[in-house]
Amino acid sequence: MTAQGTITDEIGEIGVWLMGEFGGRVPAALISRVLNASRRDLEGRIDPEELGEMFHTLCRFRLQRIVAADQRITVRIPGARVS
Repeated sequence: MTAQGTITDEIGEIGVWLMGEFGGRVPAALISRVLNASRRDLEGRIDPEELGEMFHTLCRFRLQRIVAADQRITVRIPGARVS
């Protein structure tokens, strides 16, 4: 197996892991976009030996920010009282 094949396999495994971790909270299409954007942002900028770890860290950080932003959104109903 080539080094590129190993990196691709590792990135695929990370994608599966993150889909499992965030799948119930973030739509799969959005997770996929985060994965693709993160890979594009890192490829050619990070040593191939470090790409997997940096990819996982970046994707997870971005997905956590999305979840946190969703949790801060509140719906206010005019005239409703909060106890």
